[in-house]
Amino acid sequence: MMDKSAMMRKMRCCCISVDVATLIFGIFSAVISAIGILAFSTFHLWFGAISEEKDFKNWLRDPDSMPTHGDAKYEKSRMIYIWIMIFVFLWFLNCIVSFIFSVFLCYGTHKRRPAFVKAYLVYGVVMTTLMMTVACYYIWRGDVVNTLIQLIYCGVYSLILLMVKRTYEIIRAEHTCDSTQILTSKP
Repeated sequence: MMDKSAMMRKMRCCCISVDVATLIFGIFSAVISAIGILAFSTFHLWFGAISEEKDFKNWLRDPDSMPTHGDAKYEKSRMIYIWIMIFVFLWFLNCIVSFIFSVFLCYGTHKRRPAFVKAYLVYGVVMTTLMMTVACYYIWRGDVVNTLIQLIYCGVYSLILLMVKRTYEIIRAEHTCDSTQILTSKP
């Protein structure tokens, strides 16, 4: 009969071990998050070029500089720009947090530290909960397509979290075996 730690070491995902697949996912996630950080940090440059708005650069430097004059067009543009900037800031913040936890996952998997892998697991559960909240919002709005996209994304990310959980269990079992050998060894 095989013990639990030996069974966990034999777990595989697409012909590679689960912990290697988790490390590959962590590296991929860190790279994508870093690209997102770069993209959203230079957002004002490429959005100004795409929108071809002359007032956007001036408004970005000083939001109160946009002439309102009680004109509905300027008020509508200002509200659109404010919502775009809020959206960009939230995505930028999400990319930074994702990058930090992806580095935690890579470090924890590579150095065999279960606390770092568990930190990513907690982050993943929080993100899945937030994604499910967004899916409920889409259901409330009656947007079926976005609801299905969000639920599919949650399902795929849940499978990735299952892989991270298995890696955490493997690393924790290795640390448990190491600590019991130290405690039970005879001098």
